[in-house]
Amino acid sequence: MSVLETLMRRRRRECDERRRYVAELERLGERLRADAEQVCREVAQAGTAAPLAERHAKLERSVAAIDDQITAARAALAAIEQELARHELARARRGGTEGADGPAPRRRARSDASRRSPTI
Repeated sequence: MSVLETLMRRRRRECDERRRYVAELERLGERLRADAEQVCREVAQAGTAAPLAERHAKLERSVAAIDDQITAARAALAAIEQELARHELARARRGGTEGADGPAPRRRARSDASRRSPTI
């Protein structure tokens, strides 16, 4: 396996991990938003209950923090995907047969006779 192929495998694995991380953050954000909406409804029903209003404010801050993390995670994912695309393009330009048919054939080394200077 070539260095490029190893690097591509690592980038693919990083992309998969980042995608899972972004998905987890998005699910957490959805749950926090649902909790914040529920608390908001409870505040509306109870009037101005201080503990509920405090909890709602805390949930809103958490939602904002998660949104920032999601934005950063998506940017990191995009950067890794872009790097992977560059490596895949480089591999395609080089022929891209490595891995499917085994390593690319190596050039034969020159023999000692061809390296010597000609004698007159």
